[in-house]
This record gives sequence, structure tokens and C-alpha cells, in this order.
Amino acid sequence: MAPIWVLPTVIGISFLVSLVSQLVHYKLTDQDYVKKKRARIKELQKKLSANSSKEELNKLQSEIMSINSDLMKHTMKPTMYTFLPMLVTFWLMNMFFQPYGDLLQLPLSLPLFGPAISWLGTYIISSFIFSLTIKPVIKKLGERYNAKTRT
Repeated sequence: MAPIWVLPTVIGISFLVSLVSQLVHYKLTDQDYVKKKRARIKELQKKLSANSSKEELNKLQSEIMSINSDLMKHTMKPTMYTFLPMLVTFWLMNMFFQPYGDLLQLPLSLPLFGPAISWLGTYIISSFIFSLTIKPVIKKLGERYNAKTRT
């Protein structure tokens, strides 16, 4: 069993990495552009469900695909900036925490994890939870900040 400080350290690192990656993603993504494109996709999808003409369906679907492709390119930019630092972080964490083995012993066996969770499993679970909670907070704070700067 690992020393008591290892688990909070892994969870803390997970929080910091999630926070930084969400901030980078928010700052490097033009939120207004993404909102406009998503609104356009919804508009086209409504037209798509209302139309029955095969030619019109193909035209709408190709426009939706084009906008989705453009959105994907736009939102992948932040990933390029965070990818290498995350790889280095994982490498360092593996070097440092691997000797401690399993951090948590579970009373039952979980799929993909088994009866115990190592540093990586702990990181994945906590990172998932932090990302789900940090993203809406950053989005809300960003909207408030943008509203204040516009007035």
C-alpha cells in the first residue's frame, strides 16, 4: 500500500492539469465563432428534418459536414498546445508514482481497473470528474467577464 500522501498528490496534479487544459482550451478557442457555427448546424438540422427532397438533403448534409470539419479544426488547436506538456506530465508521474503500486484497494473488481486502482486509474477518474466540473465554471466565468467588458 502506498504512503498516505500519494493519493492526494495524484488527485491534486489531476486537478491542476484539468484546470490548465480547460483554461488553455477556453482561451485559444473563439467562443463566439463556435457558438455561431453550432447555431448554424442546429438551423440546418431543423431544415434537414423538414425537407424530403433528396437533392436538398444531400446539400444540407454536406454543409453540416463542412461546418463540423471547420469546427473540429478550430477546436483542435488548443489540443496541440497541451499535448506535449501532458505527455511529459504523465512520464514524470509514472516515474515518480509507479514504485508505490496500487493506491486504492477495492472491495470488488471493476471492469478495466480490477480489484485495485493505481496512480493512473486514480488520475483518470479524478481528471474526468474535475473536467466535468471545471468546464462549466470556466464557461460561466468567461461569459460574465465578456459581459462586463462589453458594457
